[in-house]
Amino acid sequence: MTADRYRVPFALSVLCAALVTACGGSAPAAQPAAHPTSSPAASVTPTPVAVPQACSGLPGAQARWLPMADGGRLEANTAGSGPAAVVFLHEIGRAGMCGFAAYAAWLIQHYQVQVVLVNRCGYGASDCARPADTFDIRAETGPAVSWARGNGARSVTLVGASGGGGDAIQAAALVPGVSAVVDLSGDVTDTNADNNVLAQRVTIPALLVVAPDDPYCSIAVMQSIYAQIPAPVKRLVVESQLPGVHGWNLLLDDNGQPRPLASVVADWAVRPGA
Repeated sequence: MTADRYRVPFALSVLCAALVTACGGSAPAAQPAAHPTSSPAASVTPTPVAVPQACSGLPGAQARWLPMADGGRLEANTAGSGPAAVVFLHEIGRAGMCGFAAYAAWLIQHYQVQVVLVNRCGYGASDCARPADTFDIRAETGPAVSWARGNGARSVTLVGASGGGGDAIQAAALVPGVSAVVDLSGDVTDTNADNNVLAQRVTIPALLVVAPDDPYCSIAVMQSIYAQIPAPVKRLVVESQLPGVHGWNLLLDDNGQPRPLASVVADWAVRPGA
């Protein structure tokens, strides 16, 4: 009996000692942090992300990227609305697609038409994901034609000037979905292709324009390209009132006012071959 009387107090004393140690004792010292195995990453300045630019001469322009099948992308501007679309292929030179902006602005002001201005490889912010000296007019024009078709266009006309005019003839032979083509004094290309060969594959309505005494494009060469085109609907215009005028300058004068050819091209584009 005596032993039983002291068993409980002894157990309680042991428990209290344990509680005092757990609750009232000091916490164990913190372990030193492990040394990093590598130094912190150095600060990296992010690469600026390119954005497509809107041409100042085209009110309401929507700047956009047009994806290419090989992973590249083309810088483009779109504007206007309607069942017809015009894809502009610019001259060779720094102006790029915006060189057509003033005429495109006039066109959508007077016609129900969509316009697509596009920088081909090597121009503006277009990134074609291929060597600079590798050209493929199908890859550089097809995305613009596809965008217009996807945006409701029932017809798509290519309008090219100077080197872009030669490229337009190539694209008319090679790119599906093109309804008509206009070549403004374009007897050369920037893709090293022979237009006298590709012209033989152009079966859609084709309008070719040249001025006498053009310093870059001869009437004889344009006549040769025209003769090669088998399209049942085609027309060659020699702008005798504009000697020496070249490319997109055939459309607007120095004050930005439309020349007679502006309406001719517009009618051809809106009603292909009419």
